[in-house]
Amino acid sequence: MKVRFYFSALCALVVLSAFSTMKAQSPDQQFGVGVNLVAVSGTNSGASGATFAYAINPGVHIGTGFGLAVRSADGVSSNVLVFAPYVKGLFKGSKDFVPFVMGQFGITSGSSGGNSTTNTALNVLGGAEYFASKNLGIYGSLSVLELGFDPSITTFGIGASANIGIEWFM
Repeated sequence: MKVRFYFSALCALVVLSAFSTMKAQSPDQQFGVGVNLVAVSGTNSGASGATFAYAINPGVHIGTGFGLAVRSADGVSSNVLVFAPYVKGLFKGSKDFVPFVMGQFGITSGSSGGNSTTNTALNVLGGAEYFASKNLGIYGSLSVLELGFDPSITTFGIGASANIGIEWFM
Protein backbone atom coordinates (compact mmCIF):
# COMPACT_ATOMS: atom_id res chain seq x y z
CA MET A 1 0.00 0.00 0.00
CA LYS A 2 2.77 2.45 0.94
CA VAL A 3 4.72 1.58 -2.20
CA ARG A 4 1.74 2.40 -4.42
CA PHE A 5 1.20 5.72 -2.67
CA TYR A 6 4.83 6.81 -3.05
CA PHE A 7 5.00 5.59 -6.64
CA SER A 8 1.75 7.45 -7.47
CA ALA A 9 3.05 10.64 -5.85
CA LEU A 10 6.30 10.38 -7.83
CA CYS A 11 4.39 9.85 -11.10
CA ALA A 12 2.17 12.86 -10.34
CA LEU A 13 5.22 15.08 -9.79
CA VAL A 14 6.81 13.95 -13.03
CA VAL A 15 3.60 14.52 -15.02
CA LEU A 16 3.14 17.99 -13.52
CA SER A 17 6.71 18.95 -14.35
CA ALA A 18 6.31 17.61 -17.91
CA PHE A 19 3.55 20.13 -18.58
CA SER A 20 5.43 23.06 -17.11
CA THR A 21 6.64 25.70 -19.53
CA MET A 22 10.17 25.83 -18.24
CA LYS A 23 12.34 28.52 -19.82
CA ALA A 24 15.59 27.37 -18.24
CA GLN A 25 18.68 26.45 -20.13
CA SER A 26 17.93 22.75 -19.58
CA PRO A 27 18.45 20.51 -22.64
CA ASP A 28 15.51 19.66 -24.87
CA GLN A 29 15.27 16.46 -26.97
CA GLN A 30 18.97 15.67 -26.58
CA PHE A 31 20.92 12.57 -25.54
CA GLY A 32 23.47 12.87 -22.78
CA VAL A 33 26.27 10.96 -21.05
CA GLY A 34 27.78 11.61 -17.67
CA VAL A 35 29.51 10.47 -14.54
CA ASN A 36 27.75 9.97 -11.20
CA LEU A 37 29.45 9.59 -7.81
CA VAL A 38 27.42 8.15 -4.92
CA ALA A 39 28.21 8.21 -1.20
CA VAL A 40 26.01 5.54 0.42
CA SER A 41 25.24 5.28 4.13
CA GLY A 42 22.03 3.22 3.88
CA THR A 43 20.70 0.43 1.68
CA ASN A 44 20.68 2.43 -1.55
CA SER A 45 21.03 0.35 -4.70
CA GLY A 46 22.72 3.19 -6.55
CA ALA A 47 26.44 3.27 -7.13
CA SER A 48 29.04 5.39 -8.84
CA GLY A 49 29.43 4.98 -12.58
CA ALA A 50 28.28 6.27 -15.93
CA THR A 51 24.89 7.76 -16.77
CA PHE A 52 23.05 7.78 -20.07
CA ALA A 53 20.13 10.18 -20.40
CA TYR A 54 17.59 11.63 -22.80
CA ALA A 55 15.94 15.02 -22.26
CA ILE A 56 12.34 14.47 -23.36
CA ASN A 57 11.76 18.17 -22.79
CA PRO A 58 13.40 20.75 -20.51
CA GLY A 59 11.27 19.53 -17.59
CA VAL A 60 11.64 15.73 -17.90
CA HIS A 61 14.78 13.62 -18.35
CA ILE A 62 14.93 9.82 -18.44
CA GLY A 63 17.99 7.64 -18.31
CA THR A 64 19.95 5.00 -16.52
CA GLY A 65 22.99 4.71 -14.34
CA PHE A 66 25.45 1.91 -14.97
CA GLY A 67 28.36 0.94 -12.75
CA LEU A 68 30.92 -1.84 -12.53
CA ALA A 69 33.51 -2.36 -9.81
CA VAL A 70 36.02 -5.22 -9.64
CA ARG A 71 38.32 -5.60 -6.63
CA SER A 72 40.91 -8.11 -5.45
CA ALA A 73 42.51 -7.91 -2.02
CA ASP A 74 44.15 -10.52 0.21
CA GLY A 75 43.26 -13.35 -2.19
CA VAL A 76 39.53 -12.48 -2.21
CA SER A 77 38.01 -10.98 -5.32
CA SER A 78 34.68 -9.18 -5.47
CA ASN A 79 32.64 -7.44 -8.12
CA VAL A 80 29.55 -5.27 -8.20
CA LEU A 81 27.33 -4.51 -11.19
CA VAL A 82 24.72 -1.74 -10.97
CA PHE A 83 21.85 -0.89 -13.33
CA ALA A 84 19.59 1.98 -12.23
CA PRO A 85 16.98 3.43 -14.64
CA TYR A 86 15.51 6.77 -13.59
CA VAL A 87 13.13 9.59 -14.42
CA LYS A 88 13.98 13.13 -13.37
CA GLY A 89 11.44 15.96 -13.16
CA LEU A 90 13.01 19.42 -13.26
CA PHE A 91 11.10 22.37 -11.81
CA LYS A 92 11.17 26.06 -12.58
CA GLY A 93 14.15 27.77 -11.05
CA SER A 94 16.50 30.43 -12.23
CA LYS A 95 17.71 30.27 -15.83
CA ASP A 96 20.78 28.20 -14.96
CA PHE A 97 19.95 26.56 -11.60
CA VAL A 98 16.92 24.26 -11.34
CA PRO A 99 15.67 21.96 -8.57
CA PHE A 100 14.57 18.42 -9.42
CA VAL A 101 12.97 15.25 -8.08
CA MET A 102 14.28 11.93 -9.35
CA GLY A 103 12.81 8.44 -9.08
CA GLN A 104 15.25 5.60 -9.60
CA PHE A 105 14.85 1.82 -9.63
CA GLY A 106 18.21 0.32 -8.69
CA ILE A 107 19.40 -3.22 -9.28
CA THR A 108 22.72 -4.14 -7.69
CA SER A 109 24.32 -7.51 -8.21
CA GLY A 110 27.53 -8.47 -6.47
CA SER A 111 29.70 -11.39 -5.55
CA SER A 112 32.49 -11.78 -3.07
CA GLY A 113 34.33 -14.93 -2.04
CA GLY A 114 31.84 -17.18 -3.84
CA ASN A 115 28.72 -15.55 -2.32
CA SER A 116 26.36 -13.74 -4.69
CA THR A 117 23.67 -11.21 -3.81
CA THR A 118 21.19 -9.10 -5.76
CA ASN A 119 19.47 -6.07 -4.25
CA THR A 120 16.60 -4.07 -5.75
CA ALA A 121 15.17 -0.78 -4.51
CA LEU A 122 13.08 2.20 -5.53
CA ASN A 123 14.80 5.45 -4.57
CA VAL A 124 13.41 8.99 -4.53
CA LEU A 125 15.98 11.77 -4.57
CA GLY A 126 15.76 15.56 -4.46
CA GLY A 127 18.42 17.92 -5.69
CA ALA A 128 19.40 20.73 -8.02
CA GLU A 129 21.26 21.01 -11.30
CA TYR A 130 23.35 23.90 -12.58
CA PHE A 131 23.41 24.23 -16.36
CA ALA A 132 26.65 25.95 -17.32
CA SER A 133 25.40 25.76 -20.91
CA LYS A 134 22.54 24.04 -22.74
CA ASN A 135 24.84 21.02 -23.13
CA LEU A 136 26.51 20.79 -19.69
CA GLY A 137 24.83 20.15 -16.35
CA ILE A 138 26.39 19.70 -12.91
CA TYR A 139 24.10 18.29 -10.22
CA GLY A 140 23.87 17.17 -6.64
CA SER A 141 21.11 15.28 -4.84
CA LEU A 142 20.19 13.66 -1.54
CA SER A 143 18.11 10.55 -1.04
CA VAL A 144 14.72 11.16 0.56
CA LEU A 145 13.13 7.71 0.40
CA GLU A 146 14.51 4.24 -0.27
CA LEU A 147 12.14 1.30 -0.62
CA GLY A 148 14.17 -1.90 -0.68
CA PHE A 149 12.36 -4.82 -2.28
CA ASP A 150 15.10 -7.44 -1.94
CA PRO A 151 15.98 -7.25 0.92
CA SER A 152 12.82 -5.55 2.21
CA ILE A 153 14.07 -2.37 3.90
CA THR A 154 12.52 1.11 4.00
CA THR A 155 14.62 4.20 4.71
CA PHE A 156 12.99 7.61 4.99
CA GLY A 157 15.01 10.72 5.70
CA ILE A 158 17.25 13.22 4.03
CA GLY A 159 20.71 12.07 3.14
CA ALA A 160 20.78 8.27 3.34
CA SER A 161 22.86 8.69 0.18
CA ALA A 162 24.31 11.67 -1.63
CA ASN A 163 25.00 11.97 -5.36
CA ILE A 164 27.06 14.40 -7.39
CA GLY A 165 27.52 14.24 -11.12
CA ILE A 166 28.09 15.91 -14.42
CA GLU A 167 26.14 15.41 -17.65
CA TRP A 168 27.00 16.39 -21.19
CA PHE A 169 24.13 16.56 -23.69
CA MET A 170 24.75 16.31 -27.44
